[in-house]
Amino acid sequence: MDGDGAVGTGNDSRYGVRWERNVRIPMADGATLAADLFVPDAPGRYPVVVEYLPYRKNDTPWQGYYGHRYFAERGYVAARIDVRGTGDSDGVAEDEYSRQEQLDGVEAIAWLAAQPWANGNVGMFGTSYGGFNSLQVAMHRPPALKAICPMYFTDNRYTDDCHYKGGALQMLYDVGTYGLSMVGRNLLPPRPDLVGERWAEIWEDHLRNEPWLLRWLAHPTLDEQWRQGSLCEDYAAIECATFLIGGWRDGYVNCNLRTFEGLRCPKKLLLGPWLHVQPHVGRPGPRINHYREMERFYDFWLKGIDDGVMAEPPIALYLQRYDRPDAARPETSGFWRCEADWPLARGVEQTLLLGHGRLGAEPLAEPGVDRLDYHPAVGTSFGLFSAGSPHVLPADQRAEEAFSAVYNGPVLEEDLEIVGRPRLTLWVETEAPVLNFVARLCEVAPDGASALVTKGVLNGTHRASHTDPTPLPTGEPVELEIELDATGWVFMPGHRLCLSVANADFPNTWPSPELATSRILLGGDYPSRLVLPVVPPVAESLPDPTFERSPFPVDADHPLERPSWRVSRDLASGRVEVTIEGASATRFEDGGERVANSTATASVDEHDPARAWVRGHQVDRYRWPGQTVELQSRGQITSSADAFNVTLHVELSVDGMPHFHRRWVASYPRRLL
Repeated sequence: MDGDGAVGTGNDSRYGVRWERNVRIPMADGATLAADLFVPDAPGRYPVVVEYLPYRKNDTPWQGYYGHRYFAERGYVAARIDVRGTGDSDGVAEDEYSRQEQLDGVEAIAWLAAQPWANGNVGMFGTSYGGFNSLQVAMHRPPALKAICPMYFTDNRYTDDCHYKGGALQMLYDVGTYGLSMVGRNLLPPRPDLVGERWAEIWEDHLRNEPWLLRWLAHPTLDEQWRQGSLCEDYAAIECATFLIGGWRDGYVNCNLRTFEGLRCPKKLLLGPWLHVQPHVGRPGPRINHYREMERFYDFWLKGIDDGVMAEPPIALYLQRYDRPDAARPETSGFWRCEADWPLARGVEQTLLLGHGRLGAEPLAEPGVDRLDYHPAVGTSFGLFSAGSPHVLPADQRAEEAFSAVYNGPVLEEDLEIVGRPRLTLWVETEAPVLNFVARLCEVAPDGASALVTKGVLNGTHRASHTDPTPLPTGEPVELEIELDATGWVFMPGHRLCLSVANADFPNTWPSPELATSRILLGGDYPSRLVLPVVPPVAESLPDPTFERSPFPVDADHPLERPSWRVSRDLASGRVEVTIEGASATRFEDGGERVANSTATASVDEHDPARAWVRGHQVDRYRWPGQTVELQSRGQITSSADAFNVTLHVELSVDGMPHFHRRWVASYPRRLL
């Protein structure tokens, strides 16, 4: 590595960083994508690592680019690219993860690899959206793309994104937070001081963007809308080296072990206790410097430095232990362990049978039945989909268990470890043709506190197919298999396992339309049962993983600012509402600023769950040199027994003058939701 600006030698080199703004990357159709580059401030040819997002690179200040600066200081060119139709890039954004977006990414990689300051090797990385399209671009096999580090991603856009979990429509997150925010943000102008004379042309393109969430609602079953960009359709499509990073408390958790198993390329997996927050700043901790682990991976694949990273065990897991339930808990108890492969060769399945209020190995002497009444507001303490409220953990589950069918295991005499996805086989008879089923697995302490370990959701009409759902047969036994989310957990001696079954996951999941009573069938010809992925102790353990500590330790004396999470219940009307609120202010190096405020509320009528709604209101104010832009986005989805009705409205003003407004009104049939 040559370069007068380097401090140290070899892998320990540190460079000054030069920030090159609004570099235009040409596409074959004449459009250009806007990129910011963080470049080592020294002559040389460097590998390039790319983050590719629709979240407007100019909304991130210098301090927010910690990861990009980290890589540039260590001899990489780090690029942040605005997706077509967003930020400062040309064109129209058709949908999240569109094929055009992927092909643009392929072209951008080729262009970056061919620059005189590049060594021809490119990597991709990203959190959430950037994790998704790291995988999706890699599926096209661009020749220069040698390694990717996707974090908080999914391999299945239908069942394991934020839209149709288990075939059930997601609620608060889709329109109230993420879905609504992208309606307005995709209409915002580029920065006038960066794009110059093309400002009006680019903005006019952006004003043609349509709301993505309307497309999501128009496709309620598994079809080409969701198969496109889903790696689970063809794991062999990825040939470059892949380092997967995930969190047990993240909304995108099921993909990690499944993707590692499916990939045939060189691969590694790091799976910690985190929510949808990067591990170096995440809560709950422990925090680690994951950028150091990515650097070691990139050094091997993009610089040719044999640092031993690929000789280490490929999997590092954090095994969680019980903590008293606390939505604001700063740390998760547990320990790190390495594994050589997945599935674990020593793993076994342990079957626990459901009895009257109990969970155990012994079958019932006589077949039985338990009653399950549908309470539409169960779920308010489950914890929100973590990408929508990234600092809120599940609270004590006893309030949910009071309105659920509950099955308690015996007091444990020794540790019980599970890694993977528990599976509940549930035999039911129900009165309603459309009904969601939700299973929660908890650890109950001697004082009765109930900590959520994992949960699973299934729209009963999707029991056999997400492509062709069918109504539940009323009054007849039907078998449902509910996969709970993946977890790594060690239950403690003196505690108990608790399984609870309900028909609601409010406000994460849209309530089923009809109140109903179901019968859970137990024993005999209908053995409802829970299968646990149990991991016995290993005879010869691998060395424990060690990680560099985060430069940003958790400070218990300065609690993290987090959105509020407010639950209200009108006992007279039976209406239950959950409201989340957030606010942020970002100041930029040139004196500009962005101030954002958001409120979202989900509501359900406990007496008539067909009458549910979610509303959101978001305000973004940008002050740039010579210009102030204000965006107001409002949206709601309401439901009846037969339809979903959508109203969206966006207003934009420039320097206090009304500039643009648009509304969308749409209705969609419910289609077994």
